[in-house]
Amino acid sequence: MTEKLYWLFGFVGLYWAYCLYWGIKGARSAKTSTDYFLAGGSIGVWVFVLAATATSFSGWTFVGHPGKIFTDGLPYAFASFYALTIPLTGVLFLRRQWVLGKAYGYITPGEMYSDYYGGNSIRLLTVLVAFLFSVPYLGVQLRASGDLFNVLTDGLISVDVGMFALSTVVMIYVASGGLKSVAFVDCAQAILLAVGIMVLGGVTLNYLGGWSSFTAGLADLVRSDIESGNNLTLDGFSKKVAIPGSIQMVPQGSDSIGGSWTGIMCMTYMFA
Repeated sequence: MTEKLYWLFGFVGLYWAYCLYWGIKGARSAKTSTDYFLAGGSIGVWVFVLAATATSFSGWTFVGHPGKIFTDGLPYAFASFYALTIPLTGVLFLRRQWVLGKAYGYITPGEMYSDYYGGNSIRLLTVLVAFLFSVPYLGVQLRASGDLFNVLTDGLISVDVGMFALSTVVMIYVASGGLKSVAFVDCAQAILLAVGIMVLGGVTLNYLGGWSSFTAGLADLVRSDIESGNNLTLDGFSKKVAIPGSIQMVPQGSDSIGGSWTGIMCMTYMFA
């Protein structure tokens, strides 16, 4: 193996050891169902903020988002403002839900909805919606991890092996430690995400030859589109850098002119 792989396996091993440590610690401290599912109400504000950040962004921000910018151009980059809309929903709803939970003893959103609407149907619907969202979302994250293993090991570890290895670690620490282990592992993930994005951005610019080389290369791409008359928006700008209007009334995204990331598309994507 190369030196790069030794470093990779070393850091991955440390990270997995950290995950399993919190799984064991959470299992030992969870004496009741409240301790397991809610960490006994002992999670601090900043731990929650970091955990929620890691859960919201995770693999699709670290892997999928840069890939979409590469394939769809800078118009998709406006979707990055979900970094503002996600905390905005917390500002609008989080404190209110917390106050209601304290006042009426709600543990889950389903309990709150069931009490408000006076029936169990809404509780079951809440569980169903959460299930239908969580399963594909988790699958996407695990697939992203498998792809990373495959790329970083130069094909030594296949996508499936990497995906199932991480799935096993996740299942162990989540199932054994409950919410407390999830929260503290997510804290580390949030910090690693933030540091990783900044470091990779700097490394990428360095390989490109600096900011000036990046902007010059982008200008060449735009100039090529304009001169050839291809990949243009309705207003004649390159779709690599310009949003193709506020909205386009077309049957499907592929029928749009200049790309599908219109202003309305970016806005609805951010809030979704």
